[in-house]
Formats: sequence, C-alpha cells, structure tokens
Amino acid sequence: MPLNGLKIMKIKLSENATKRILFEHVYPENFNGDNDIDERSTHLNEENCHIYIKEKWFDGIYISHAKIQCDVSTEFLFESSQNHIGFLFCVQGEVNYFGEDREKLLSLKENQQFISAGKLSKVMLRIFGEVRYVFIQLTKSYFFKITNKEFDPSLPSFNEINISPQIALILNGLINHQYEGRIKRLFIESKIFEMIIHYIDKKDPSPLKSLKADDVKKILLAKKLVEQDLQYPSSLIELSRKVGINDYKLKKGFKEITGNTVFGYLYKLRMDRAHHLLSVEKKTVSEVSFLVGYKNAQHFIAAFKKHYNILPGSLKRN
Repeated sequence: MPLNGLKIMKIKLSENATKRILFEHVYPENFNGDNDIDERSTHLNEENCHIYIKEKWFDGIYISHAKIQCDVSTEFLFESSQNHIGFLFCVQGEVNYFGEDREKLLSLKENQQFISAGKLSKVMLRIFGEVRYVFIQLTKSYFFKITNKEFDPSLPSFNEINISPQIALILNGLINHQYEGRIKRLFIESKIFEMIIHYIDKKDPSPLKSLKADDVKKILLAKKLVEQDLQYPSSLIELSRKVGINDYKLKKGFKEITGNTVFGYLYKLRMDRAHHLLSVEKKTVSEVSFLVGYKNAQHFIAAFKKHYNILPGSLKRN
C-alpha cells in the first residue's frame, strides 16, 4: 500500500462484534522512521473496557506494550498487513486467540509466550479482566541481517510455552528503562539482541536446573522488591524472610538468574535511576543522592563516578 511512493504496513484493532475500529495506524514497511525512535501512546476508554497501548518502532523493530481492562468478556479483531516474526508475551492475566474460522489458536496465561512468523497477522482475541502483554515484531530482513539466518520456527526454544527468567529480565528492561533519545534506541536494540541470542543459541533446554520452579518465583519476587525500594532496601536476611527462602539459596539463585548479586543489582538500578534523574529531570546531586538511597552525598558521588567515569554534577549541567 503506497504512501507518497513508500511502502507501508498497517495495524488495526477493532471490536469483533461491531467491526468498529478502535485503533488504526500505518508505519513504514521496515519500521524506519524519521527519529532515533518513533513512539506513540494510545488511551481508549470504552463502555466496558479501558485500553492503553504504548508503541515504539525503528529499523526493523516494533514493540507494543498493552494494558487492557475489560469488565465483561470482550472480543477484539487484530489485523496486521505484513507477516513479520512475532514474539508475544503475556505479562499478566489471560488472553485467548482464535483464527478467522473461530477455531482456537492458543491461550496465553501470565508468564507465557508464543513465537511465530505470520500466525498473528489476523486473529480474534478474547479478554476478560486485566491483561498486560508485550508484542515484539521483527521484520524478516532485520532478523536475517543480525543473525545471517532465516527464522526457523522449529527450534525447540521458540516453542516453549513458559517465559524463562532470562527473558523476563529482558522484558522488564524493555518496559521499565529510563533512557532517552539515541541511548534508548541502543539500549532497546541490545535487549533485542539478548533475546534473539537466548532463543537461537540455547544449548540447555532446562536452564536453572539447580533451582525449583517455586524457588525461581521467590527469587523473582525478591528482585521485584529490590526494584521497588531503592531508598530503603532490605538486607539479604530481611529480603529472604519476606519472600520465604533461605538467604543462601536467595544469594546463589539471584546471581544465577540475574548475573548479579542482590546488592550488585541494587547498585546498577541506583546508578541507572540516578542517571535519569540528573540528565532528564535535572535534579540536584543532593536530591538524587537521597532519592536513590545514599545517606551521604559524597558516597553517592564516588559510586556514580566509578560507574560512569564522570561526576554527577557535570552530567546535570550538560
């Protein structure tokens, strides 16, 4: 479909019963825009549904993060004019997908995934309650460019139903990062690289063999608690009690899942948050020191300089 001589793609979301269009946008065929990253947020308040969709796209990559609250069971029709490689992740709730003949394709519950090429280009989805999902589309040319391989849907890792802890961490970074501009684009693409490497170079089909599924859930809860309180973080013992796991298993498992110790992860979060507060919100060094949990501003300055090799005050001025 041409637009000023350029090929485009279209994404549309409609009410399935009435065919009323709720959301319809066009994009460059390869998601190449005029900016480092093109972004758009859409809020829809329907009679029985509230929909929030945040989109990002650039150079072969499209990411949408949707939050949908339906007070009654509601059917939507999703249509995409191009058959890209789709990575669909259900972060909360449950979504049921049906084909054009209303035959059920799949049901995704919290922490489950579906990866395919073209199978989600036209589907009906049924939602009741609160749902959050992340949908990542990669063009086939982009996938080939970065892997030098055609997409192979038969790989075992592409057919796993559960989101692994490693992918959960990548999704968390894509949703909650604080970067802006060109740095944001570089960060997002680095996470896409991590995701693809995880799937196509996965040697062990059963990662984290030393941890039980229940332990993994508790460690991921501990990770979430660390992220939620940078100012007054719990000690390792306090954290282990809160999530119901012994401190040795938490210490060992946290490093295995995240690649960081608990306090190494806390330090990284504090530095990322401090960078955003200084560079974007232009807060003072003293304010930032307090907000990220340092009682002594000089200790914060030393930690920031060690991490970024610049003084925090110079970043604020720039």
